[in-house]
Amino acid sequence: MRTPEEIMQDLESRVAVIQEQAGRAEQALADSATTLASDDGAVHVTVNAGGSLTGLRFTNEAKHMSGNGLAELVLDTYRRAVEESGRKTAAIMSDLLGGDPEATGLLQSFTAPRSED
Repeated sequence: MRTPEEIMQDLESRVAVIQEQAGRAEQALADSATTLASDDGAVHVTVNAGGSLTGLRFTNEAKHMSGNGLAELVLDTYRRAVEESGRKTAAIMSDLLGGDPEATGLLQSFTAPRSED
């Protein structure tokens, strides 16, 4: 039978491992910006791990587009970047969760793109 001290040492060791893994995941998420270009290269968007827009750049090709066409292109490129960011985030968090299928499924339900009705 293990002593209370051994149980506490084991618990402290597990907590240290979890904290270290969480720190790595936090850094990976902070470093996982996603930048995508539209198919024609006119629009480049960057999103962070949470899908927030952090960068937007237009090339000379954008000058020849209508305002509505450019707006649609920005939104489409942004949606694709968010989807890619969600896949990256899910992979990072899945590693942290150790491949637990239930936890990974729940995570994917939050990072999957939402359909618009």
